[in-house]
Amino acid sequence: MATLKEHPATIVTPLVRYALIALGGGLISKGYIDHAQIDALAGAMVATVTTIWMVMVKRNAAKGARY
Repeated sequence: MATLKEHPATIVTPLVRYALIALGGGLISKGYIDHAQIDALAGAMVATVTTIWMVMVKRNAAKGARY
């Protein structure tokens, strides 16, 4: 059996982005925002969360933890 050696951020980041876009679909259908706005917001949120996650990973790695 093969083991998965991907970093969790590699797996989670696209899932979070698509979830945000899916949730934004409801806002789009109600006319609160348009597609370009939800795409920009989702991208900004994913970039922010990914940056925070990577800082935490780097700090934990410096302390000797795996993630």
